[in-house]
Amino acid sequence: MRIAINTLAMRRELYGGGNYIKNLVWALSRIDRENEYLIFGSSENVCHLEGLQNSFHIELAPSNRMLRLPWEQTVLPLKLKRKRIDVYHGAGFVVPLVKTCAQVVTIYDMTFQLMPKRHSLHKRLYFRAMIPAMVKGSDRVIATSESTKRDILGFVRVEKEKICVIHLGVAGRFEPVRDGERLAEIREKYNLPREFILFVGVIEPRKNLETLVDAYLADSLSDRFDLVLAGSLGWDYSGLVRKIASSRVRGRVRMPGYVADADLPALYSAATAFVYPSLYEGFGLPPLEAMACGTPVITSSVSSLPEVVGEAAILVDPKDVGALASALQRILKDRQLREELSRRGRERAKLFTWDQTAEKTLEVYRLVAGRGGREQR
Repeated sequence: MRIAINTLAMRRELYGGGNYIKNLVWALSRIDRENEYLIFGSSENVCHLEGLQNSFHIELAPSNRMLRLPWEQTVLPLKLKRKRIDVYHGAGFVVPLVKTCAQVVTIYDMTFQLMPKRHSLHKRLYFRAMIPAMVKGSDRVIATSESTKRDILGFVRVEKEKICVIHLGVAGRFEPVRDGERLAEIREKYNLPREFILFVGVIEPRKNLETLVDAYLADSLSDRFDLVLAGSLGWDYSGLVRKIASSRVRGRVRMPGYVADADLPALYSAATAFVYPSLYEGFGLPPLEAMACGTPVITSSVSSLPEVVGEAAILVDPKDVGALASALQRILKDRQLREELSRRGRERAKLFTWDQTAEKTLEVYRLVAGRGGREQR
């Protein structure tokens, strides 16, 4: 079977969908010795694809979004036909509208419908128009959570059996880091104090960080703990920056920027607690990674996040500043609670592996390839 995977949504800096694509491809490379793969990469992300097994072949395609979108709808389907691809996987929302082989598409979330103002205008218009066509034009749809599946069914008229839920995984390197020298190295590299509350993710409105800052300021937390908001600046973050700059403890709120992927396990392990107050997530990988590292977690009680963390984290209404502040006080003052959440989190994280994600995805490839072959005959 010849399988093509589009990785163009993956950037050099890895977040969300990029993490999913990289780890899926590498897990397939570990477990699959039977099939041949054509990976469409870019000059920007090819650094994440070096060292795959010999049956994985990389072909460069446009990385610029304005060139990539028309390429995916014109040049790509012709390439799939010419290279006799059996299954094409659009791993980041997009498949060709002109279908030349069996197709699978992964949908991370439906924020373009549920929270349109949380996206830039051009992304909102493109994906709100295209996602229904992508879902209907694919043989199977991979949703990253049951929550995302429900959201897709709420906006697209499609048979529920067509949507397969395949959770993301946690890489084995995410485990508690207890090496004092390594932890000190991370603190020095990112200019971090001994005790701090951590958030990791893109700095954008959907992550609800202004509410987190309000909760942090609501009590005396800043007397002991710094607040670290780690991640690249996304868009519409000016309100957050102004709020921090005008606060009485602006020196205690730190924004170190993007954290290298290799540094994340130590960063999670160094934190006293991890907080992820997002308004909506299709899966929510950072809380799971933090739990795997033994860091106690507070996260939102909405969308997919309860499905991911189970009973291993404190869940709060992300719009309730008082509830978030209370949860922070509780977790930071109660050492026994932190230890219990750390234990539960490590056990919960063991249920999610990238090899399992790849195995289930490979089952979908086999299913649609067989179906496509019967229809062709």
